[in-house]
Amino acid sequence: MAEKKEDKRKPLGLKTENGNPVPLKSIKVNVHIIGYVAEVSSRLTYFNAEETPVEAVFTFPVDDGSAVFQFEADIDGRHIVAEIQEKEQAKLTYQDAVDHGKTAMLLKEDNSAGDIFSCMLGNLPPQSEASLVMKYVIELPQEADGQLRFTLPTVLNPRYSPDVGGLTAAEGATYVPPSKVPYEFSMTATVEGYHKVTSVTSDRVKLDVKYEDNNKVAKVSIGDDFKFDLDIQFLVQYEVPYAPQVVLEDGNTEAEGLLKEDILMVSFHPDLKEVAMATNGEYIFVIDRSGSMMGDQIENAKEALLLFLKSLPPDCYFNIISFGSSFSSLFSGSSKKYAEDSLNEAIKLQEKMSADMGGTEILKPLESVFKKKLLPEHPRRVFVLTDGGVSNTDKVIGLVRKQSQNTSTRVFTLGIGHGVSTALVKGMANNGGGKAEFIAGQDRIQPKVISLLKCAMQPAITDITISWDLPPDVTPVSIPTEPPTIISAGERMALYAILQGVDKHTVYAPSTVTLKGQQDRKPVSYSMTFTICETDDISTSAPVHRLATKVQIKLLQDQESASLALDDDYRFQEECENIQTLREKIINISCQGNIISKYTSFVAIDTEGKRVEGKSVQRSCPVPTLSKDYKKGIDECSLKMCGLFESDLVQYNLVSCGLDAVDSAAMHLTSSKRKKKKGGILGCGPSLSALFSKKSRKRKSSAPKLKPKSVDAEDCADGAVLNPEILDEADAVDSADVNKSVEDGGSDLVKDSAVDSTDVKMSVEDSGSDRVKDDAVDSVDVKVSVEDSSSDRLKDDAKSSIRKRSTSSQGSASGSSKQKDDQMMAVISLQQLRGQWNVSDKLLQLLGIAKEDIEKLDFTKDQSVVCTVIVLCWLRKQFSHRQEEWQMIETKALAWISSQNLNTPTEDLIKQTTQAFWPK
Repeated sequence: MAEKKEDKRKPLGLKTENGNPVPLKSIKVNVHIIGYVAEVSSRLTYFNAEETPVEAVFTFPVDDGSAVFQFEADIDGRHIVAEIQEKEQAKLTYQDAVDHGKTAMLLKEDNSAGDIFSCMLGNLPPQSEASLVMKYVIELPQEADGQLRFTLPTVLNPRYSPDVGGLTAAEGATYVPPSKVPYEFSMTATVEGYHKVTSVTSDRVKLDVKYEDNNKVAKVSIGDDFKFDLDIQFLVQYEVPYAPQVVLEDGNTEAEGLLKEDILMVSFHPDLKEVAMATNGEYIFVIDRSGSMMGDQIENAKEALLLFLKSLPPDCYFNIISFGSSFSSLFSGSSKKYAEDSLNEAIKLQEKMSADMGGTEILKPLESVFKKKLLPEHPRRVFVLTDGGVSNTDKVIGLVRKQSQNTSTRVFTLGIGHGVSTALVKGMANNGGGKAEFIAGQDRIQPKVISLLKCAMQPAITDITISWDLPPDVTPVSIPTEPPTIISAGERMALYAILQGVDKHTVYAPSTVTLKGQQDRKPVSYSMTFTICETDDISTSAPVHRLATKVQIKLLQDQESASLALDDDYRFQEECENIQTLREKIINISCQGNIISKYTSFVAIDTEGKRVEGKSVQRSCPVPTLSKDYKKGIDECSLKMCGLFESDLVQYNLVSCGLDAVDSAAMHLTSSKRKKKKGGILGCGPSLSALFSKKSRKRKSSAPKLKPKSVDAEDCADGAVLNPEILDEADAVDSADVNKSVEDGGSDLVKDSAVDSTDVKMSVEDSGSDRVKDDAVDSVDVKVSVEDSSSDRLKDDAKSSIRKRSTSSQGSASGSSKQKDDQMMAVISLQQLRGQWNVSDKLLQLLGIAKEDIEKLDFTKDQSVVCTVIVLCWLRKQFSHRQEEWQMIETKALAWISSQNLNTPTEDLIKQTTQAFWPK
C-alpha cells in the first residue's frame, strides 16, 4: 500500500535511475516584452514524494546576455528572497544550512559558460512542495527585416572538452530524450510596443496569439503539444520596426551602487549613408565537422557555405578550414584568389563534407588562422559555422578578443542547431567585431547568411566617440565609460548612461546624443534627438539598470578572458594582478546590481521553517538533449577510428559505455568525476579500442572469425550512471531492431548505421583475441555488419549514404516552402564565378523553360547573357519577397552583364524578358 501511495503522489510517473521520483513537477514561464526588452520569469515547482528529505538539482540553459536579477522561493506559505554572494561563499552558506537541517536554495552560473545555470534545492522535506522563481531580463536581437527574435532555450547538449578529449556533461546535469522529460511545461507572453504589434509568429512552435487594445498588446501562449525537442523561438513585428527607444529609469534611493542612480537607455539604428560593398578582402570559413554536427546541422552548414561561396566579391581571397579533433585547410599555406579553379575546388569539398572529424577542437584552428600573415589591402573576415558545443568557451573568446584588437580581423559566427552554445557563438562575434546569427532544423538559412556577409563586406565604423548634449545641471556618465571599439554598419546599438541631477518636475528641452567615427577612412556622424521626461516605468524590476549592469559584467569578463588567453609561461606578474583586479570588479558590480556572474551566486535559507530531520539524498532533475545527431556522428567516427574494420565481419552494438553513453542521452555524468581516458572519443570512458586487450588489437590480415563478446557496465567512466529506462526510449522512432550489413569487394562502405532502437547490446565475434568483459549493457539492439576483404579503413566519401535531412514538422505548407528554397538554392548554385549563368539542361529544368525559348531572344548571340537575364527575371518574379537573400547574387550578375557592352540597358532587357516569359 505504501508503494501505491507513493506512485499516486509522484507528479508524472517517471523515476530516476535509482527508481526514485523526479522532484521537479512543473516549469511555468512568463515573458513580458516591451519594445526591445524582454523580462522572463520562470517558476519551478517541486514536490518531494519520498519518505526522506531530498536535494533537487536542476541544470538548464539560458540565453547568453541574460541578466539574472532575482531568485526567490515559496515554501509552506513562507516567501524567501535570495541574496547575492561571492560564489564560493554562497556555496558555503548553502551547505552549512543544509548540514544544520535547514531548507536552502542556490542558483549559480556554470563555470564553463554563461549560458548554463544550475539550481539546487536542499533539504526539501518529505511530502512537501516548494516553488522557486528565477527572473531575468534580456535585450532582444533584431532580424534583417526588422523583426525582434525572442528565444527560450530548452535543449541542453553535452559539450566537448579538449582537456578530457571528449564530451562532458554540465555540472549536475542528467540528460534525457525530449519525450522522457517528466515535468509539465507552459509558457505565456505579453508583447507591448510604443507602436502597434503587427504580428507574433513562429516557425518552430504552435502559438496561440490574441491581440488587444487595438493591437498595442499581444497575448501569446504555446500549444500543449510542445515536445521539448527544440528551443522555443518567436518573432515580434512592430508597426514601426526601427523606431528608436528611449527610457529613463528612476533609481532606488534606498539601494546601493548603480541601482540608486537614474539610468538612461537609448536604443537606435545609426542612419548612416550607404557605403559600397567591398570587392576585396580575405574570407576564411571555419566549418565545424565534429560528430555533434551530424544530421541537419552539417547539411545546414553545407548549404550556408555554398551560399557564402557564391556570394563572395570577385577580387577577394578565400579559404576553408574544416575542424573536429584535428583541422585541415582547403588551401595549405595561405588563402587563394577567388577564381574558377579555386571555387571549383571549394565546391567539391562542400559537396562531400560530412560530420566525420571527431571532437570539437575549435581553439587550434582559430589559432592557426590568426597566426597567418595578413594580406595587404585585403581585410580578413573569419566566419565560424558551429553548433558551439565546447567547454573551453572563455579561452576561445579570449583568443578572438585579443587577436581582433591587435589586427583588422573580424569574426562572424553562425550558430547551428538546437541547444547551441549562445555564450560561444555570441561571445566570438561580440569580441571579434562581427555579428552572430542562429539557425536550427528547418529554419531558413539564406537570410542569415546574407545578413552576415553584407555586414562583413561593409566597412565597419571605428575610432568611435559618443557625446551627450543634455540640459544644464544634468550630467551623463556613459556605461561603460569607454565607447565600443567597432560598430557594424546598419546594426542596432544600445547606449546606457547614468544621469545625475535630473529633476522629475522639470520640463526639459530636447537633448542629443552624437556618434562619430571613421568608416572606410572617411568621417561619419549620426545624431539623435530625444527628450528627458517623466515616463511610466517599464517594470518595477528595473530592467534598464539590470541590462546596464550586465553590460559592464560581460565587458569585464571578456577582458579577463583575453588576459587568460596568454599562456601561463608568458603571463607576467602584472597581468596576473590585472586578472585579480578584474575579478574583484566583477564581484563588486555584480553584488551592487544584484546580477549573477561567473563569480557570484544567489543563495537563500528558510530560517523560519522547521528543522528537517534525516540525511537528504540528491535527485537530479533531467534536462532534454537532442542526442540523435551526436550519436550518428560520433559513433560513426568511433567505429572508423577504433580499428574494428580490419575483420571480415563486425557486429557492433553502437550504444556502449565507452562511446555512446552521453550521446544516447542515457548517461548522468558527474562533472567532479570527469577523468581523461587516452583514446576516448566522448571523454566519458575508454575508447572502443581501449575495450579490447593489446592482443585483440593485433589482428591477422586473414581476418579471423569473430566470437560474441560483451561489455561490462563497469568499464564506463566514473560517475556515469546508465539509465535503462531512458535507453529503452532514446530515439526509438528510428528503428526497433536494425541489422545493417554492407558488402563491398574492393573498398569499405558503411551505409546508414541506424543507431537507434530498443534493446542495446554490444557484441563482437573474435576467436583470436581476448574476450571483452561480460555483462552487456541493456537497451536498443543495433548491429552493424561490414564485410571488407581488402581494406581496414572507411573512405571519407562512404558517409554520403547516411546523410539524411530530417523532414519538416510544420506540415505541407512548410514542406512547400522548403521545396521552393531548395529550387532557389539549386539555381544559385549554378551561377558562375563572375556572376553569369550558362545554359544547361539542369538550369532549364529548374526555370521551367525550353532551350528553344532562349534561342528566340535576339538581343545578343551570347546565350550566357540571355540565360543570365532570364534567371534575374525569374528571381524577381518568383522570389521578390526574398530579394534581400539573392541581392548580392544579383549584384554580381548585373555587373557581369554590364561588362558585356550591350546596346540595350540591362533593366530594359529584364523588363522585356519578363514580359516575354511571365506576361502576367
